[in-house]
Amino acid sequence: MNTLVIGFLIGGVFGAILYMGGATSYRRILGTLLLKDMWIIKLMCTAIGVGTLGIYLLDLGGLANLSIKPAYLGGVALGGIVFGIGWAVSGYCPGTCVVGAAEGKFDAIFTVLGGLVGAFLFALAFPVLDAMVLQPFNFGAVTLQDLIGINAVYLAIPFSLLLLAMAFFVLKDRYE
Repeated sequence: MNTLVIGFLIGGVFGAILYMGGATSYRRILGTLLLKDMWIIKLMCTAIGVGTLGIYLLDLGGLANLSIKPAYLGGVALGGIVFGIGWAVSGYCPGTCVVGAAEGKFDAIFTVLGGLVGAFLFALAFPVLDAMVLQPFNFGAVTLQDLIGINAVYLAIPFSLLLLAMAFFVLKDRYE
């Protein structure tokens, strides 16, 4: 099966999970940002925990090919700030705005359009950002596995278990 078709199907399932999990609900997103409603954080912890373990087990079995990207700390910091501001202002992250747009929510549609405009502006500004923000803080394709010399699957197992334990046993809603 074509990898684009597989990616589309996986994306559709991910979108359905976001929709069914209430990740496009303004009330739920606001509760998450206020650290009162832990549902979306639990959803993310579960997805990251299962995904991390799954991808490293697939890699261990030779069924995945991980391509480690360089650690651009300046770019990660700047991107995190832009992402956080965008999420707080719009109430959507990149995945949930697409799902919200598919639901027909106008604010989500405008968020998708804003993201596309932002991506275009980023592409125009990339040469300057690359020289000023990315390259000075480029630490190369470094991994925790390389730093401590342990096979990544043995790091993924406790990391995944920790995230799943947080999702199911630690994080509690804090309604007042």
